[in-house]
Amino acid sequence: MASSPSSSSCSGLKPDLTCSVCLDYFQDPVLTRCEHTFCRRCVQEFWRQQRRNICPICRKICPSDHLLRNRALAGVIDSLRRQEDAQLCGQHRQHRSFFCHEDQELICCQCRDSARHRTHPVIGIEEAMARYKEGIESTLNSLQDRRTRCEGLKSKSEKYMTRLQEWARQTECQIKNSFRKLHIHLNDEESYLIQQVRQEERDSSRKLQNMTEEVFQELRILRNNIHEIEMQMKDGVLNLKGLKDIQARLAHTLPTPVLIMHKVPFGKFSGPMEYRVWKKLRKLLDTVPATVTLDPDTAHPNLVVSADRTSLRLANTELAHDVCSKVSLEPCVLASEGYSSGCHYWEVEVSGESWALGVSSRSALHNGHLTLTPQSGNWPLTFRNGEYECFYPLHTLPAPGKPHYIGVFLNLDRGYLSFYDAENMSHIFTVPSKCSEKLYPCFVPPSSGKAMSIAHSERWEPSVTRGVSTSCPGGSRGLEGRWSET
Repeated sequence: MASSPSSSSCSGLKPDLTCSVCLDYFQDPVLTRCEHTFCRRCVQEFWRQQRRNICPICRKICPSDHLLRNRALAGVIDSLRRQEDAQLCGQHRQHRSFFCHEDQELICCQCRDSARHRTHPVIGIEEAMARYKEGIESTLNSLQDRRTRCEGLKSKSEKYMTRLQEWARQTECQIKNSFRKLHIHLNDEESYLIQQVRQEERDSSRKLQNMTEEVFQELRILRNNIHEIEMQMKDGVLNLKGLKDIQARLAHTLPTPVLIMHKVPFGKFSGPMEYRVWKKLRKLLDTVPATVTLDPDTAHPNLVVSADRTSLRLANTELAHDVCSKVSLEPCVLASEGYSSGCHYWEVEVSGESWALGVSSRSALHNGHLTLTPQSGNWPLTFRNGEYECFYPLHTLPAPGKPHYIGVFLNLDRGYLSFYDAENMSHIFTVPSKCSEKLYPCFVPPSSGKAMSIAHSERWEPSVTRGVSTSCPGGSRGLEGRWSET
């Protein structure tokens, strides 16, 4: 029976790994001064039988204190022994040269003839290797494919980690730059206002000081005149001519201190300071709320658009389809304004449920209908049953309450669309929105017939009260008598 490749290689190495004294594998191999290797016990026993310590091979004299352990050779022999032990039958200590199909294990010749394996189909190792080679190679290929996929996932994970770290650094830098710009403006505005107050204080103080000196001068004159009159009356002699002069001087007195206080500019700096600063900060905004109007030519026949093209509602709710049917959005209308670059933000006043809004290309619109897939150039956010529904990928997000204003931010430079609860600017969802066509804001009003309105610019003024009135078809916009059928 042919031996296995490993056993052949072991037998080929055995002469080089055999002690010339005991003719077996080296045990604790040592190196003599003449560079011959023996088992330590073998060479020491040989020297005890000799008059001098001579090498068993070359007969040179070798001092006993110069025996050096051959660590490299000892390691090779230990490894070889472990390989041979793995090939030997644990029961009979013979080479396992056969393969039992029944028990799927390697056996030796005595195991093959034993009662346990005598009735089992047994073949040689080489034949078994040939039979199982295809299965082993298939398993190996499968493992290699899995390894390749894992390496690919590892590479992607590392790339995503790098992108995440880079995004975090860029976003942090962007936030710092934005707030640094605001801080600089606020600090400059603060310094300017403080300088204005101090200048007003200096100017008013100077005026007040001058007027106070004039009053003091007048007081001195009055005291002198009073003293002079009192002295004349005390002596019983009145100088009528002097009295006339005193009365003439009294007719030209200075204004009283009460009049001076009315000239101090208290009201100039005691107004709505935060509002004044906020108005100036708006000039620093890179993205200001866009002016959006509806395009009646794109509206579904069942939609009613207001005369000022800022509100819409369903004319007949019985004909309305489910806005979250996962098949299409209808009825809908697009805005007149389209965008192909830059950053744009607008807000929409919503009420009720089963509404949708987002952006869409004109090619995705068919008779007032929108196909509800990003592949069609349509990226909506819907709301129903107290949940937001997003379609990239399709999933739902719980809403903490019914939203009143939804903010939509379209960043075409970086290719994404974000939705916010505009009451507190909490983030709802972000979706990639790359499209070769121009994108238009799109609107689907509530299926209940309530109005959906584009938030007017006064909403972004901090002093405006955000009250919602639903007593008319136009919601808070007061559109009674201003609806026009499209």
